Amino acid sequence: MSDFSGSEEKFESVFSAWFGTVAYGGDFYLSEAPLVSASSELSDRLISALSSSQNIRSVSSFKSVLQKKKPDYRKQAKEAGLADSDAEYAAALREIMIQTVRKQLSASITEDKKVISAVEALDDLNETVNHLTERLTEWYGAYYPELNLPAEAYVRFVSEIPESASQSLMGAPATREDLLLLQSFADDILSLYERKAAVEFFIETKMKETAPNLSQIAGVVLGARLLSMAGGLKNLAAMPSGSVQVMGAEKAMVKHLRSNAPSPKHGLIFSHPSLNTAPFRLRGKIARSFSAAVSLAARTDYYSGALNPKIESGLNDKISRIKQAALQKGAEK
Repeated sequence: MSDFSGSEEKFESVFSAWFGTVAYGGDFYLSEAPLVSASSELSDRLISALSSSQNIRSVSSFKSVLQKKKPDYRKQAKEAGLADSDAEYAAALREIMIQTVRKQLSASITEDKKVISAVEALDDLNETVNHLTERLTEWYGAYYPELNLPAEAYVRFVSEIPESASQSLMGAPATREDLLLLQSFADDILSLYERKAAVEFFIETKMKETAPNLSQIAGVVLGARLLSMAGGLKNLAAMPSGSVQVMGAEKAMVKHLRSNAPSPKHGLIFSHPSLNTAPFRLRGKIARSFSAAVSLAARTDYYSGALNPKIESGLNDKISRIKQAALQKGAEK
């Protein structure tokens, strides 16, 4: 270990670096060598420096670390008959650490975190399914260009190509090998559609259990996306309604703050029917009322967990009043 007895300047310099590292989230070691030692002389000097430092709040904790001698837990375990050898002690200690970490991980994976993971998986599935369905449509369209079906129905048709539809008068002739390859490709895409439906069912079930009020106000999918963007139910409950209103419109908000661009009236919540079907001039007012109801629903779910129908009825009343006031104003003009 470095010797600081002959150089007070060097000691103060290295100690300042060490103390800054420890006090603000670091560890007890620098890159050269450890500064915390069993040496009573160095311990006394560190305690003295801590006592004269401005960061008094850390003194008591550092004193206990430097003054107390750590017990020999291995020796104590052997004396108590908990372990007969070093190898047995190490194996028991490893098992205890694994169980401790497992408990901590279990505590960290809450129900809303499961919903967030499922929503992110659903987004990935949507992107993959849409891309592969488009590829299949383009591929099979060369053989059957007149086929016009929705995405999943199109994939299902290709997967079960009937004999009467194996050849088209308008398309190119298809060989048996072509059709077999297309059918297997369509089967794979269908399995992704089934997985997507399973994830959607999981999200719906978990949302109704974890956030019943949020699911009722925003809907299962939008509520889950709000949870995902906020980072959890606790974070969403702590957000002011104004932040909920523009969540997902961060770029527009930054543009508004940096220039004279108009402020965004809504973000992710625009996907809700009460907003995207409303007249343009009323969207700002409805968005404020809707985001306030979402905030109230999230707080009720986090602190109570009980379904409160008054939140939805209150929101519907507010939206009705906004629309009636607009109609009256238009009639007066």
